[in-house]
Amino acid sequence: MNLRRKTPPDSLYLLLDTLCNAFGGIILLAVLVVLLTSKEKSQSTTSSDSQEMLQRRLALAQTNLQQSLQLAASLKAKAGDERWKQQLSLLSTRKDLQEAIQQTRDTVARNSKELDSASAADPAERLKFLNAELATAQAHKLEVKNSLAAAEENIKRLKQRLSDMERQVTAKLNDLQRPLRLPKEHETGKRVVWLIARYGHIYPCRNTDLTRNETDINWTTLLDNEIAEPIPGRGIDPIQKPGEMSNYFGFQAGEDVYFAFNVFEDSFPAFIQAKQIALRNGLSYGLDFQRIADGPLSFTHGHGYKPKPQ
Repeated sequence: MNLRRKTPPDSLYLLLDTLCNAFGGIILLAVLVVLLTSKEKSQSTTSSDSQEMLQRRLALAQTNLQQSLQLAASLKAKAGDERWKQQLSLLSTRKDLQEAIQQTRDTVARNSKELDSASAADPAERLKFLNAELATAQAHKLEVKNSLAAAEENIKRLKQRLSDMERQVTAKLNDLQRPLRLPKEHETGKRVVWLIARYGHIYPCRNTDLTRNETDINWTTLLDNEIAEPIPGRGIDPIQKPGEMSNYFGFQAGEDVYFAFNVFEDSFPAFIQAKQIALRNGLSYGLDFQRIADGPLSFTHGHGYKPKPQ
């Protein structure tokens, strides 16, 4: 078999290959240019269309807003009209009536259903059910009755406790209170010595030598009376210094004197102590209550120093 010798390809094929490759590249570049150009045009067209669409939507929104404002103004004007108010009231009444009718229908339907079920049920089963309901009601009644009896018993116990507490309070008050027997007023020929109970002390208006006590009391002499103002911290403290009070009374024990106390509300314990010391010394006393709000005591001139309100 004869083998054919292969000859090298002609240069014409190389030229055609080169021309074809160059032409294909140009065609490819042309296609790419056309595609890019068409894409830019579509984008510009879409952008212009979007702006135009936005303007249309904005105009439509403004139109809708104006219409909504006009509608709101119209509704507001109608709402202020008495005729529309009456219609609204009628509509509300109509709605209430419809609800009442619906409730009545539901009640009738429910009752009818219960009657149908009661008539369809066995009388023995119905009686058994009613007996069970009656037993439950009686048990509830008994429970409420027992609760009421327990509440009444609790009320009685509380009343008894309240009564006991009131008795205890009364007994405590009686223990704290001290009965006071005021002396009877009667004519006396004894010489009166006035004492002022103030600031928790006893202020004798006269010293043991019957001179005016100007050490413990500030005196103001007026035309027809004298005003006595005890000095705080002065005088005699019969609670802390009962001996000093007893010595003052001891100087008067042998004489025919009568001690008259003018007691202010802040010095009652001091008066009680001074009174007991006077009684131990066998002296008579009198009592006259004074109020701090009334101011200092005023005495008329003359023997006895009879108190006189300002």
